[in-house]
Amino acid sequence: MSTQDEQVQCFRNVAARLSAGGCFLVEAFVPDLTRFTGGQVNWATKVSTDVVELDVGRHDPVTQSVVSQKVVMTDGIVRLYPLQIRYAWPAELDLMAQLAGLRLRERWSGWKREPFTAQSTKHISIYQ
Repeated sequence: MSTQDEQVQCFRNVAARLSAGGCFLVEAFVPDLTRFTGGQVNWATKVSTDVVELDVGRHDPVTQSVVSQKVVMTDGIVRLYPLQIRYAWPAELDLMAQLAGLRLRERWSGWKREPFTAQSTKHISIYQ
């Protein structure tokens, strides 16, 4: 989903279909804006004699969107793996849930129910 409105509508669609006592689970990353310098990311993630992998992308903080490509070069062939996302902060997801009539029941930083902290890089959030 590429807009906040589409993400809010997703929460509303889920809420309308949940049975009594049902839950909506969201697993997501916590945005790390330190990845971007000047609104861009350009780095090699793998370099060997057989393959080169690059991550390149552009960040728009106004729309909270990232357009990126994983570029894989091997055997003279270049493959592109595009990605376009609109990220949302955990607190923003909580508000989306509230707009849909849901509430946050639990949030962890991993599947072993580790506590969610300011250092967490991902979250599992359960809405009811």
